[in-house]
Amino acid sequence: MLILTLVASSQFVFQTEFNQRAVEVGESFRIQYLLEDRSDIEFYAPDFNGFRQVNQPEVHIAVTYGSKGEKKNLRNIIYTLEALKPGKYTIPAAGARAGNQFEKGDDVLVEVISKEEAARRSMQSRFNSFNSEAFFLAPGEDPQQKIRKNLFLKVLVDKRNCFVGEPVTATFKLYSRLASRSDIVKNPGFYGFTVQDVINLEDGQSDVETINGNKFDVHTVRKVQLYPLQEGEYTIDPMEVVTKVDFSGSSVNKKPEQEIREGVLPDDPAPPAKGVQTFTTSMSSTSIPIIVKPAPAKNRPSDFAGATGNFSITSAFNKGELGKNEQGELIITISGKGNFTQLASPLIKWPEGLEVFDASVRDELDHKVSPMKGKRTFHIPFLSAKPGTYTIPSIRFSFFDPDSNGFKTAVTQPVLIKITTKEKPAEKAIEKANLLTGHDYRGTILAMLLLVMVSIGGIILWRRKLQEARVEKLKVNKDPLPPTVAELLKPAYENLDSANKEFYTVFRQCIWNFFTIYLGLKGSAMSRYSLLMAMDQKGVDASAQQTILTILEDCETGLFADVDMQGDKKVLLENITQVLESIQKTATVIQS
Repeated sequence: MLILTLVASSQFVFQTEFNQRAVEVGESFRIQYLLEDRSDIEFYAPDFNGFRQVNQPEVHIAVTYGSKGEKKNLRNIIYTLEALKPGKYTIPAAGARAGNQFEKGDDVLVEVISKEEAARRSMQSRFNSFNSEAFFLAPGEDPQQKIRKNLFLKVLVDKRNCFVGEPVTATFKLYSRLASRSDIVKNPGFYGFTVQDVINLEDGQSDVETINGNKFDVHTVRKVQLYPLQEGEYTIDPMEVVTKVDFSGSSVNKKPEQEIREGVLPDDPAPPAKGVQTFTTSMSSTSIPIIVKPAPAKNRPSDFAGATGNFSITSAFNKGELGKNEQGELIITISGKGNFTQLASPLIKWPEGLEVFDASVRDELDHKVSPMKGKRTFHIPFLSAKPGTYTIPSIRFSFFDPDSNGFKTAVTQPVLIKITTKEKPAEKAIEKANLLTGHDYRGTILAMLLLVMVSIGGIILWRRKLQEARVEKLKVNKDPLPPTVAELLKPAYENLDSANKEFYTVFRQCIWNFFTIYLGLKGSAMSRYSLLMAMDQKGVDASAQQTILTILEDCETGLFADVDMQGDKKVLLENITQVLESIQKTATVIQS
């Protein structure tokens, strides 16, 4: 869009020209001022605060003709400026004077963006122009068929066979290249499982994925961890979605927008625009059978109660010595990873003379990883009216470890508690009331002190880990020879004769290992969108980018569709070798 301020009078012509667009930090841009080339006209330049003037203004003479054919000479004054930092700036209007006649232009608004934001906008523009074709419905084209090709729902699970208590991660994704408004009318049932939500619709998680050469906006509608309660065959029910899709009868460069809700779709706020048609369709994900196996009967410990994962256990008293009728707590902590929400307090052999009350449970868990990791703590209150020394013997906690396909047992050390003859009668009633009501202000103070101690310990541990990371980084930096492309792809070559699933799993991992080393992609950044941006920043040419994306698509086709592509495996390896070697020559190894 061109900002054009034209002031015409009987005296002279004066105008301002600026190409209104976002300017990248460090980028030069121009502002031009046109005025009639007369000796009696004085020009007053504005203040360019916030920008660096690259050089002296350029002055050119241009010829123009009026509506009646009259000839005029215009003076074109050009200022070249450099943007220094992100923000929105206003360059004041310039002015011109001829005798008593003074004319003033408009202010010029300039948006300056960072290099990262410029790259993001450029990439988004590429996606927008690519996807706009899906918004267009050609005459005679079947709308329902076009919807099925460009809008669908998928459910992905990390496993279909598991043990009781071993988590299954299920992710529901909506893929769309259309202007659509989707309503989740039925959430799936998870019968036979304990459900832990990881991502919900409210989290608004989305990404861009390429399928068969087409870029899709992908919305993660829901992601859950499912912990089976008992053996058997169970089914993850379908998710059902009703969607309204808009199509235009004319080709427009528009990014299709998606709206996803749960409940009842609202009425359309206004009639559709001229030339826009709306179609309603329903879709559902597939049913996924899950086979749950029991933990093996062989070598099963007698105290095994269904814990599945990898755990450790500790026990301790909150005090080493108590008076008669003074409340104490036995604290049992189970740490590790696994089905924490299904864990019960382990069996404890309490000695006679201790009066025990119901335990309270506190969890500190990371639900974003599978299996969940963290710790569950049991706080078991007790008191005693009989002085003496009491011993809680070792506490056993047995669990099944799916990784090793075997049972393990963690054991605590015995702990001692001494009950003295000093009685606290004034507190006796209060202590018992506290046990019933759960209110104990001294416990709150103790918790605060423990929090301070844990914080100090955490800082010490963090500093130690930081130092270890620095040492490890120095060790890594001593290795001047990163792996070659041939070395990285060796596992794929070794699996050429393997089944499709095994080969494409290994092949895809080899490709992502390369980009982890040479482009620094890891964790949540290992997506096609991030890969495309990283390759752009490294200057990888478009044909190489397309080859890589196509090969990754072939991997998914062979992996998930189980298509027989035996004759193409070697060709794929040869093609990816050539492309990755060209990238390796210019890329810098990124140490993690």
